[in-house]
Amino acid sequence: MAWAAPAHAAIELDPGQWQDTETGEEDGKPVKPEVTSECMSPEEAKDPVKQLAGMKEAAAAGQCQKLDVKENGNTVSIVMLCGNPKEMLIDIRGTYTFHNKRSYTGTMKSVITLAGKTATANKTVVSKWLGPCKAPAGKK
Repeated sequence: MAWAAPAHAAIELDPGQWQDTETGEEDGKPVKPEVTSECMSPEEAKDPVKQLAGMKEAAAAGQCQKLDVKENGNTVSIVMLCGNPKEMLIDIRGTYTFHNKRSYTGTMKSVITLAGKTATANKTVVSKWLGPCKAPAGKK
């Protein structure tokens, strides 16, 4: 297995509510944009590259031959190859660019082969900070 340990650099985000807008295509056809939001904890925001590298543990539990997470300035690249061609093969390649503490963008290409059928996805995500996390319902 090939693991690349990311260097700890100064990529840091603001904790709080983040919104992701994902656009792109699946199997060559455009898909409807998807907008999601989640609360990023101070721990997650302090080292987002570590969160991406955390995929390493999940990959190690499966059958992944490769998971490289490389950091170069404000850009992080990911290459993940799991499975085998006879059963299921997952090939994911992505790049995230951190523009500042409240904005990042990314592209992700994936090819998944299952039972001889191949599915592809080519997605782009734009992520922005919205503000402090919203309190759970019933709490103030």
